[in-house]
Amino acid sequence: LPEEKQYKGGRTVDELLQDMAEGKTLDDAETEYVKIFANMKDFEKAQQKAELKNDFSEDFVKDLESKGISRDELEGMQIKIESNGNVTVSGIEDKEVREQVQKLVEEKYSDRMYQYYTGIADSVGNLTSNTWQYATDVQEVRRYLKGVTGEDISLENLYLTPDGKIGGLPEKAANLINKTKDNAKIERIKDALINIIGHNRTSGDLGIPDFTSEFQFSNGAFSVADSGFTVDMAALDRRLTPQPHDNMYSDMYEYSFRKVL
Repeated sequence: LPEEKQYKGGRTVDELLQDMAEGKTLDDAETEYVKIFANMKDFEKAQQKAELKNDFSEDFVKDLESKGISRDELEGMQIKIESNGNVTVSGIEDKEVREQVQKLVEEKYSDRMYQYYTGIADSVGNLTSNTWQYATDVQEVRRYLKGVTGEDISLENLYLTPDGKIGGLPEKAANLINKTKDNAKIERIKDALINIIGHNRTSGDLGIPDFTSEFQFSNGAFSVADSGFTVDMAALDRRLTPQPHDNMYSDMYEYSFRKVL
């Protein structure tokens, strides 16, 4: 690196990442140092925390200020976005303000907030890739099905029919998913449903992984409130991850040898 980009300070990578997450600006040398030595996932998480705290919070507040709602009125609020897309706002006494916040999230910010949550919450970010895909497929499918049918559709009893269609869906959803052709979004949802059905069969009584994206607004800015999952994700991950055996043939063959003197 050029001389001006060589970090000569005494702060650790973790300390610099924390500064990033708090929205503090790193100089060129600090930034290069973090890029080289930090885990990429930690680097991206710090960036998202900073963006949520600063740029996103400002955009959100400005939208509400244009409706006559001040930043102070939002202090202490909590926002929850369920896997089916339902939004709940609490921590605000004024009912009209609560309803305005809920409407703003539903109409403009729900997807963006969900992306922040999955990028920042350790309960999601620390999943293995296979389990992460399962959990996010559940979120995507539930949001989509609720949006197109207006119903909360249970995923636990879905199945694949012999001709490759999704069984167990209400008629409206079944027609949409199974009969629509050449639609990239529906193909994506169908792939996610097939993934969910397969994993649900494997995971059995552990249940389908579900989480609610939760946020708190404090000191004038948003942060993620990690609410975890409704199921035991460690047990689920073990169930979904093939476990290597000490000897892959140990339970396939059994040899007996006559003792030779």
